[in-house]
Amino acid sequence: MLEIKNWQDLEKTCDLIVRFLDEIIEIQDYFNIAAENFAKKRRSLGIGITNLAAFLAKNELKYSSDKSLNVLDEWMEHFQYYLLKSSLELAKEKGKCEKFNHTKYSKGILPIDTYKDKLDEIVKRKLSLDWDKLRKDIKEFGLRHSTLSSCMPCESSSVIQSSTNGVEPIRSLITYKTSKMGKLPVLVPGIGKYDENYELAYDLKDNTGLLKINAVIQKYIDMAISTNVYYNYSHYENNVLPDAKVMKELMYAYSLGLISLYYNNTDDGDKEQSLNQKEDRDCSSGACKL
Repeated sequence: MLEIKNWQDLEKTCDLIVRFLDEIIEIQDYFNIAAENFAKKRRSLGIGITNLAAFLAKNELKYSSDKSLNVLDEWMEHFQYYLLKSSLELAKEKGKCEKFNHTKYSKGILPIDTYKDKLDEIVKRKLSLDWDKLRKDIKEFGLRHSTLSSCMPCESSSVIQSSTNGVEPIRSLITYKTSKMGKLPVLVPGIGKYDENYELAYDLKDNTGLLKINAVIQKYIDMAISTNVYYNYSHYENNVLPDAKVMKELMYAYSLGLISLYYNNTDDGDKEQSLNQKEDRDCSSGACKL
């Protein structure tokens, strides 16, 4: 996100990624015919965002502040709109995906039609793009892809591109991650310049702001987000996290339209994270190492 300068830049980037991944579906080798049939008939893509923490820090925004929500809402609206627009144009050029009629998109149902109304209480801005025309064109021409967007952890890729992990808040300005390349120091983007703007995950007094952030993203993403939460026991009396606190945040997440909660992270004081051990244990296929 940090490298996108304007909406034209974002539109061009989205179009390039959609077209690139569409070609990959055609030329890659498949393990078996079932996998090939699924990939080519549904043509599902999962394009996401990363470096959100750095984006917020650069723009003097916080996970815990509602000021971030309208900015992120506008950004995500353009992101999903441009992905759909690119898939629409590819459908005109090459044809819609074979299983398009099995999707909600074929009925003219877009992500902006299915989010929880409660979000309108915390995000006041109105949609700024022509979704009605896009909906009409999608119903007429179809889409090249069944899905387009998702949110991935971006663990390994964040090390390579020196970015923060996906949409997650950072745990420290400097961390050490162990991978097959050895132990690597990882510095947040803009360290020394935006230090005061970064909000550390375990400094958050609760997950309310983080849940709102993820709900705004989910409003536009067409696949479910696996949302992570963070708890620091030192914030609670006798270092005990109340069950009621966890349940309250769980119910709040679902009230905002979040579909699944994934990791319940607690602060153990260890800044060294092992990519090999953690990812290989939780992700045998390797797909979620992205």
